[in-house]
Amino acid sequence: MRTRNLRSAGRSCRALLGYGALFMLGGTYCAAAETAAEGVLEEVIVTAQKREQSVQDVPISISAITQDSLQANRVANVIDLSALAPNMTVRPATGGVGLPSFSMRGVVSYGSVPGSDKSISLYLDGVYVGSTIGSAFDLPEVQRIEVLRGPQGTLFGRNATAGAISVVTPNPTGEFSVRQDVSYGNYDYIRAKTRVEFPQWGPLSALISYVHEARNGDINNLGAGQVWDRSGPGTHQGVAASPQTLGDKDADSVFAALRFQPAGNVDIIDKFDFAQDHNTPQGTALIAVSPDALGPGFAPFLNAIFNSNTLRLAGAHRPDFVNNSWATPGYQRNLGNSLTATWQIADHLSLKNIGAYRNSYVYANDQISGAGGLQVTAPVAAVLAAFSGLPPGSLDGLIGSPFVLSDSQAASSAKQWSDELQLNYDSKYVTVTAGALYLWLKTVSGNTLATNITSFAPVPGGRVALAPFNPFNISYKTTNSTAGYSQAEFHITPQVDVVAGARVTKDRKGGTDYVNGVPFQLPYDKTKLTYSLGVDYKPKEDWLVYGKYSTGFVSGGIVGSIPYEPETVESWEAGLKADLLDKRMRLSFAAFTALYEHLQTTNQGINIGHPELSIVIVDQGNERAEGFESELTVAPMSGLTFNAGLGYTNSDFTSVNPILGTTSTFLPTLRPKWTSNLSGQYETIPVWGDARLVFRADAAWHSRILQYAYVPVPAGYGAIYDTPQSWVVNARVALKDIKMLRADAEVALWVRNLTDNSEVQFPVAFGNPPFLASSTYQAARTYGIDLNVRF
Repeated sequence: MRTRNLRSAGRSCRALLGYGALFMLGGTYCAAAETAAEGVLEEVIVTAQKREQSVQDVPISISAITQDSLQANRVANVIDLSALAPNMTVRPATGGVGLPSFSMRGVVSYGSVPGSDKSISLYLDGVYVGSTIGSAFDLPEVQRIEVLRGPQGTLFGRNATAGAISVVTPNPTGEFSVRQDVSYGNYDYIRAKTRVEFPQWGPLSALISYVHEARNGDINNLGAGQVWDRSGPGTHQGVAASPQTLGDKDADSVFAALRFQPAGNVDIIDKFDFAQDHNTPQGTALIAVSPDALGPGFAPFLNAIFNSNTLRLAGAHRPDFVNNSWATPGYQRNLGNSLTATWQIADHLSLKNIGAYRNSYVYANDQISGAGGLQVTAPVAAVLAAFSGLPPGSLDGLIGSPFVLSDSQAASSAKQWSDELQLNYDSKYVTVTAGALYLWLKTVSGNTLATNITSFAPVPGGRVALAPFNPFNISYKTTNSTAGYSQAEFHITPQVDVVAGARVTKDRKGGTDYVNGVPFQLPYDKTKLTYSLGVDYKPKEDWLVYGKYSTGFVSGGIVGSIPYEPETVESWEAGLKADLLDKRMRLSFAAFTALYEHLQTTNQGINIGHPELSIVIVDQGNERAEGFESELTVAPMSGLTFNAGLGYTNSDFTSVNPILGTTSTFLPTLRPKWTSNLSGQYETIPVWGDARLVFRADAAWHSRILQYAYVPVPAGYGAIYDTPQSWVVNARVALKDIKMLRADAEVALWVRNLTDNSEVQFPVAFGNPPFLASSTYQAARTYGIDLNVRF
């Protein structure tokens, strides 16, 4: 038997070496193959088509990130997913508002404008998370995260032109258990999680989890101690001082699930989640200034500011200190409840309803300019008086007051109700998924006594609410969306399916934007059709070859007086999925072309001739993106697994809105052409009683990322022009299955960002050409120890 296994392993090794996608793993696999025992990959079940299927049977380019990977990479929310799947990067957007910025298949999406939507949707247990701001919240329990690439307009609907991310939480099992996890690390990091699964009582079963997590930030604040008074009607914070460190976290989260199974064909699951985080914004560094960039009207003013204050400029790597005196502690709260009822009407027919409510609130003050600690000096007071047409010396009373160059104080709340009815039918001849959806979403953003963006403003006595140049600015927006959809898989032969689907969505938006105290009504009413057509072919039981055409759209709307059209996409995709070598190797590959029209982007008002608006949505133009994704999993022997992912996207604008760049070239930014993710895990035989060692390493790589859209690049702005190719490596070593009386324990050492990657993460250029640039940075290396005990 052993000789046969070794011969089989040798053939496997040669086959793997002959396959180009495994060039990074070939040598490692051969070494393992010389001592190979049997190793079989487990089946991964996903719900990417609104029903449970093996990931290898789904004609979608999908990455299923399982619990081992989530644990090893310290994934607490979607922001931690960056580069764990091909052709996807995730970064926290600047502003401290819990907003993830996604890049996928040539599109960058974060929907930072109040009431706007995003090109990559987030789902939690099948519920669409409508609010963009505050959507990066912690969950104590995550069973699996599915990354769906490409338009998902038929089954998932609006706002998924580039893809969707689906977070799946566990259901109660009905088996009693208690688990206590404790972690400790540098930056005074501590995390404690308690999970209780209750025994089934009649038709009821339940689980509950609670997590507390806290840490200090990784950048010191030279502006610490600056006091700001934002008290008053309509404000969201009273008197607060700028913190000592930036990037702090003090969070609590709760997850509970109750399952009711009154009969064998009825399953009702209620899930509740709550998360709150008292935090400080990421450190933002000032990278470059150009006082003359805005022309002679602003040049004397900016020169007076920059020349009479001490500026601390950073470069392309994370500094130890920044001056973010404007930043004060922020707060984020998320709450949700979903009720999923499934009725198995017959063997081939089921009906499901998902009703859900979500509520979120975010408040943050962030030094997005990076230029903290500025003061009104005598030259600044003189220029301000001249600029305002006042007599010389009339503003000398402001001398010594803090001066805010261009920084944010964001407050946003959102609530939503949704209900989706799904019908699934499966027979020898056809499989049908159909449904109807209703979504109501209301967002409120802004302060009644302070603008979202405070620019060029002295703040006497630190009294923000009463400061000059802070007009009334608040936004109330509502969305009503209804949709009906159907997708049918016609089983033409045992090997061939023809897939066709369509969805009709009606969006109605309304509300009011108050800009400088002037109300703007926001009517929007459009109906859109999205559809898909594909062919699936299974030449073998464990092989799937597919091709499809699909469409999608991102809803349009109005910001202030500026309307923007829906973003649309047409996409062609062909793919292959296969289990090989007696299920010791799993391959997926997809190639795609996508044509985007009316690509939505966020721009500062100053760039489009609307200085009364701090931020707007602009029709960026049209884009063509093409590329591929490939993922490979290998289990050469029991206990040993390798994973490799590779993604490539080439994107170019086929047309650019002239308002974005009439005197310079405008290029796609924040989209790496190449991404790769590698991981290896080895679990030993018992080394101490039943205890086993588990070694795991994960590495994520991206190629050069263009950060600045306009060329040529102004002198001094090279640090934000592009980010070179780089790696982020995470590792974990654990001793598991330690028997302690009636408990199992695990002890682990872990490190995240092993090489302390310190690259620019989210740069911001103010103006075109820019008069200032700033950026946040990749989080610093962290390390620590885990102790997990299960009873």
